Amino acid sequence: MANVPAWESWRPVYTPQPYAQPYQQQRREYAPPRQGNPVYRQTAYGSALPFDDSLECGYAQALQLPDQCIRKNAYTREGLQTQASYLRRVPAAQKVGVGWGNISNAALLETVHELLNWHDGIAPGTLQQRFSLREISSWRGDAKAEYTGYFTPLLEVRTHPNSEYRIPIYRKPNGQLAQLSHADIARRALGGKGLEVAWTNDLANLFFAQVQGSGIARFPDGKEMMLEYAGDNGRTFSSIAAYMKQRGIKLRNYGNEAIRDWLRANPQRAGEIITSNPRYVFFKLTAGLPTTASGTRVIPGHTVAVDRNYIPLGAVLLAEVPRIDANGREIGRDWRLLFAQDQGSDIKGAGRLDLYTGFGRQAENIAHGVTGFRKAYMLVRKPVYRGNTNMAER
Repeated sequence: MANVPAWESWRPVYTPQPYAQPYQQQRREYAPPRQGNPVYRQTAYGSALPFDDSLECGYAQALQLPDQCIRKNAYTREGLQTQASYLRRVPAAQKVGVGWGNISNAALLETVHELLNWHDGIAPGTLQQRFSLREISSWRGDAKAEYTGYFTPLLEVRTHPNSEYRIPIYRKPNGQLAQLSHADIARRALGGKGLEVAWTNDLANLFFAQVQGSGIARFPDGKEMMLEYAGDNGRTFSSIAAYMKQRGIKLRNYGNEAIRDWLRANPQRAGEIITSNPRYVFFKLTAGLPTTASGTRVIPGHTVAVDRNYIPLGAVLLAEVPRIDANGREIGRDWRLLFAQDQGSDIKGAGRLDLYTGFGRQAENIAHGVTGFRKAYMLVRKPVYRGNTNMAER
């Protein structure tokens, strides 16, 4: 404390006051002088507290949510760094969203930087003190967001066809061939043109990979590669569940698992059902995880697809997410940070969130369990006075 200058109002009673500069002479009121120096107190940082599962966090309201209720993991910091990297690549002054989502990329980047400080516990204040919560709500959800989940299906494949692996997976052709109908492609209109990237034995899983826009191709030696979206035939997507209902096909429910089971049990009609959706998706083989609309790799449990007309890519959300077991049952709820990184043709409206859950059957079960209405907020750093500039409100 020896090098810390004493505050003016704490000077000893008889210490002469310094000469006042002219621009200070209009000042008339002073705090009464006090003896000695103020007590030194070390700044407390509350954001580094670990997750506390005993606080009954699962069904808490966000406005009363303590920082210990927000679950953090290695993906949390990775997601914040990924958002920062994306926001540095886009025009700083650009605004994409509308209404409460009409925020510049510069303001989103400042929000991410402040969240990194909060995550690492290197700045004072709680999350609620430092960020505004902008509610994300669906018109159908009573002030809640409408969640769905998406995942990456796993397909067993071969590089050459045989008696079992005889369903081709095509890359996108050039010209008019790319506009063929799903039914024409299923009848092998693209056969013999060298467009096959692999062959599979599972028509149902291939269809769901096309619906999801990506898949994992596993080869006999255990090597896995991404089946990454490479375009489609330009046709409008149509639900095969609706087609099955129209044809009087009765299922226990019309979720993906029930539909897949029916398709496998009825191979003679599987082609008819699947090609009732005229859209066909083409793939390319790549290494690594699927790529999002922001050009980043997906982060399981944290990447979320949004309608960027309302929620800009690069935004960070505080969201209530169900905790799902391997069988798809909800066993609790977590509050965690989600990252607006992706978009989808069916994700429309201010309140729609589509959470990426990973790859394989367990991820599919989690994706089904996520579906529903729950709370979500977009985080925006609270205004900070910077002279004539306030990045958090630009």
